[in-house]
Amino acid sequence: MLGVAICSMMTNVAHGEIDPVMKRDRYLVLDSRVIDKTNNVELTVGFARKDVNNPLFKEDKPWEPRFDNPYCSIIYDDEEKIYKCWYSVFIRSDGHGDFPGEGLAPEKRAWVNWVEGRRGFGVCYATSKDGLHWNKPELGVIDFNGSKQNNIVIEYNHGVAVMKDLHETDPRKRYKAIHPEVRNSMVWFSPDGIHWGDKINIGPIDKGDTNQSIWWDENLKKYVMITRRWGGALGPWDRYGKMGHRQKVRCESDDFLKWSQPELVIEGLDLRLQIHDMLVVPHAGVYLGMVGLFDTLSSKQWCELAWSPDSKAWHRIQPGKPLIPNGAEMGDYDWGCIFTSKPIVRNHEILLYYGANDGRFMAWRSGYLCLARLRPDGFAGYEQIAGGSNKTGSLTTQPVTVVGNSLAVSADVAPSGYVKVTLCDQDSNKLAEGELLTKTVTDAAIQWKNGFALRSLKGKAIRLTFELRESKIFSFSFQE
Repeated sequence: MLGVAICSMMTNVAHGEIDPVMKRDRYLVLDSRVIDKTNNVELTVGFARKDVNNPLFKEDKPWEPRFDNPYCSIIYDDEEKIYKCWYSVFIRSDGHGDFPGEGLAPEKRAWVNWVEGRRGFGVCYATSKDGLHWNKPELGVIDFNGSKQNNIVIEYNHGVAVMKDLHETDPRKRYKAIHPEVRNSMVWFSPDGIHWGDKINIGPIDKGDTNQSIWWDENLKKYVMITRRWGGALGPWDRYGKMGHRQKVRCESDDFLKWSQPELVIEGLDLRLQIHDMLVVPHAGVYLGMVGLFDTLSSKQWCELAWSPDSKAWHRIQPGKPLIPNGAEMGDYDWGCIFTSKPIVRNHEILLYYGANDGRFMAWRSGYLCLARLRPDGFAGYEQIAGGSNKTGSLTTQPVTVVGNSLAVSADVAPSGYVKVTLCDQDSNKLAEGELLTKTVTDAAIQWKNGFALRSLKGKAIRLTFELRESKIFSFSFQE
C-alpha cells in the first residue's frame, strides 16, 4: 500500500552525510542529526500567528476574475527595500452552459457547484513598502481587452514561478521565471521582474501545474527546483485520479536552461492526503519545506512542515498537524485552501505569505493574499511531553564544534518554566552549567556559573544538554 511505502521512505532514509563532529554556527533542533538522545520531550511545529490585517489584498481588478489557486512568489528586495509579489491569476474565466462564469458574485462562489469553462492565465505584479499594504501598479506591459493599464507581466499557463537571482552576473537575467511541463517547459529572463524577454522552450521536465519552488543553492552551486508529477497509484477520491496522484519531484541545473531528470523526493502518506505543492527555504544548515497538504475527500488544503538535510530526503514533522491552519468557518478568507510562498527569514521574525481561498479546492472560491508570522527559528522545537512544576524534559546533542565565544539559545518559556544548559566534553564529562533562562528569548547568550568562559573551548568538540520545564527550545548558536 502507498501509506506503508511512504512511511518507510520517511522514517528509514539516511539523514544525510555529516562530519564526525558537526561544525557550524547555528543549529535548529528539528535537525535530527544534531540530537543524540531525548527524555520526556517531543518535537512539535511552531505557532504561526496570522496577521490581523488579513487578507492583505484580493481579486479586485477586471483582469482578476479568479485568484485560485493563488500561487505567489514573494521576496523582500534588500537592494530596493521593498516587498515584491508575483501572483498567478485566471485573467479570463468564461461560463459553461448555464453557469454564469465571471458574473457570479464573489460572496456566492463558495456555495455553488460549478463547471470550468474557457480560461486564460497570467502572472501579476504587486509591491509593498511595509509588507502589509500592497500596490498593483499599472505597468503598460501586457494588453488586456485593448489596454495595457494593468499589472500583468507574463501571460502563460497557471503556475509560473519567479525568483530574483543575486548569483547572476548578467543584469539582463537578474530575474528568472519558469513553468515546467511534460512537453514544452518555458523559461523567461528579465532585468527588473517586470519586463520579460521572449519565453524560451527548454523541452520536457514534468507536470508542473502547481506552485514551483526554485532557488540558487549556495552549497551545490546549482539551481534547484521542486515541482509536481502525477504518477503511481490512481487517486480514487480525486477528480484527477485517472492521472495517478500528486508527487513532488526535484531537479537541478547549472544554467536554468538544462535541467536534470526529475527524481521523486516526497509524496503523501496515503492517497487521500496528497502533497499538492512544497515551497522550500534553506536555513541554518537544513532545508525547510512548506508542505501543501491537499485532502482529496474534504477538498481542502493546509500547510504542514517538513525538513531535509539535502533537499532530496524529506522528513515530515507532526504529519496531520498544520503549521498554518485553515480558518474556522466556511466563508472565512482561508477556510478552504492555503498555498504558501517561500518563507522570508528575517532576524526578528519569519514571514509566511500565503494565497488563501474561502471555499473548497474543487469549488469556485474567492482568493486572497495573506500573512502569518513565526518567531525567529520558530518552524519547530522540542517541548516537554508532561507539564507541571516538578516535571522536566531534556535533549542532548551530538558532539558539535565550538565556533564562537558564546552560546546563544532561542526558546519560548512560560512564567513558571525554565531552560537549563549543561555543557560536557565529547565523552559526556560535565564541564559547565549555565544560569537558568526564565523568559522567552531569541539568541540569548548563556551566562555560565563559576566564571566559566566558553571561548576557552573554541575549536573543540562539546555536547550540550538542555533541560526544559514548561518551555520549548527552537535553536542554539555560537556567537562572537
